[in-house]
Amino acid sequence: MPRFLYGDRLQWVAKQDEAADWGIVIGRFYGFAPHANGWQWCYLIWLDNDAPSARWAVADTAWEADLEPKEREESV
Repeated sequence: MPRFLYGDRLQWVAKQDEAADWGIVIGRFYGFAPHANGWQWCYLIWLDNDAPSARWAVADTAWEADLEPKEREESV
């Protein structure tokens, strides 16, 4: 079973000193992950307009292990 559902707000697991992208799940597929030598869920993420990569891309893909839930920021 996939860990994330359509419409979930996710972000890439942040690496040290890097800004992580975030967005909403709009698709997923079960594909062969060469780096893990096995099959894994891969997600299609519609990037948020404020995500760093949104300047040059509207969507991206990521393996399930590279994603985590995005906590909602409260408006002030």
